[in-house]
Amino acid sequence: MNIRRIIGILLLGCTVLLASLFFYGLFFGPLFAYSPIKQGFDELALDRCTIIYPKGTELPPEYKTVDDLMAETEQFHRLQFKKRVQIIVCASNGQHKRFSLGGGHACTAQTGTVIYFRPSIGETTYPPGLSIEGGNIKLLSPSVDGYRKLTDFLKHELSHAILYQNTSLLKALRIKTWLEEGLAVYFGNSDHYYRGEDLKTLAIDQNFFFDLFDDEIEPENIPFEIKHTFRYGFFQGFIVYLIDAYGFDTVIGFVHKYIQAPKEEAVLFKESFGITQQEALDIFRQRLRE
Repeated sequence: MNIRRIIGILLLGCTVLLASLFFYGLFFGPLFAYSPIKQGFDELALDRCTIIYPKGTELPPEYKTVDDLMAETEQFHRLQFKKRVQIIVCASNGQHKRFSLGGGHACTAQTGTVIYFRPSIGETTYPPGLSIEGGNIKLLSPSVDGYRKLTDFLKHELSHAILYQNTSLLKALRIKTWLEEGLAVYFGNSDHYYRGEDLKTLAIDQNFFFDLFDDEIEPENIPFEIKHTFRYGFFQGFIVYLIDAYGFDTVIGFVHKYIQAPKEEAVLFKESFGITQQEALDIFRQRLRE
């Protein structure tokens, strides 16, 4: 067998493999949102958003209010949605993971045009209450009765989407967790995460305070069951501190500058608030103590 024939076979094999991956991604994986045929799904077209949901299921009424929620999101963030949003309600948690390539109850693509929701999102409970016995954390029943509101999750994800739509894809990928999650929690679902006395207990009394500006750092030794609800509450707590100390206008002005130049985070922070990030973190820690 000559070399040209070997190369031809290899090229053919690569072509078939790439075509197979593309086909799989388009109909069963992360390209599903762009598939012209969404087999097994129905569609509800609103003025500014399209809801894709499994055939034979009843769409929760909260999804039908997304146009109004988008308007509320624009007013809060002082930005505009530039493109139509597509919300995909997945048929299973496994499908959600294949489509979004992420975890959690919901996930927004950095294009800002696609939001994925798990079907079980309407059955998620509030974080457990806390009891400290002998210096150890004891988790109690959920701090609030009932399930977390779907509308709150929608607002949270729309907060991500409007930031992404107002910057480039590359810059959207660079936005730090503390800012985008802290802002989204503050706007959408503040009561889904630890705040107030519970936040102080975990951050200060239990010494789980951490450097939120470093995405590689997480609170150490915190129980896995509450790590997510503490981290997101911590991010929101910092946003609340900035708003209380400098005003909402200053904070949202920083957000607008930051999403256009995320690599200049430290410089823009100092210009906006007059202190360094480390100084702000120290003040935040002290305020939590008080």
